[in-house]
Amino acid sequence: MSDGSEIERFVKDPGLLVELCREVIDEIDAGTDETDSAEREAQLREIAKAIERLEKVGVSVPDVLRAEKTRLAASLAVHASATQALTQLADEFASLSKELKARLGQTPTPTGPKPRGKRSRAPRTDKIVLREQIIQALRKLGGSARVSEVIEEMGQQLDGKLLPGDMEWREATNEYVWQNNAKWERYRMTQDGTLRNDSPYGIWALAEES
Repeated sequence: MSDGSEIERFVKDPGLLVELCREVIDEIDAGTDETDSAEREAQLREIAKAIERLEKVGVSVPDVLRAEKTRLAASLAVHASATQALTQLADEFASLSKELKARLGQTPTPTGPKPRGKRSRAPRTDKIVLREQIIQALRKLGGSARVSEVIEEMGQQLDGKLLPGDMEWREATNEYVWQNNAKWERYRMTQDGTLRNDSPYGIWALAEES
């Protein structure tokens, strides 16, 4: 959370806040290059298969092959995280724009789906709880699993415990708020070492010490 002095700067010159947002978007956008993501995914799949075949027949895997697998997995993880971040920003900025127009007394003419309106202040599950649930789910799933499997297991663990705000639908990501928040928490966990940041694309995995 920004301190009072920083907020005061933006209050006096809102343009500074807009510029800051643009800089953040540009920084995130640097990791969303789609030009070769499909090719990298294909390369990662084939390298993983090659490593698995070598291991099955008892042949040592060249270090360069393992290093390339790690590099590709890391680059795809960055791409996925950046895309998710931009998607959430687009959703939140759209909601913020509607709220600002409402405060200015500008009522937009309906041209499509019903506006989302003000961002809900309904209580949501704390990120610390989501973190604990991610770890618990992964341990039950053997230490690593596909995103859909982890989310499904978390849903079972949180059955009857989710708060009203958790069950709101997020159109931009086509999922419930708690699911999207869990994915954000997973990203933070890869940054602090709780989860592996070099796991294959679409896989969540505990770090060895977790």
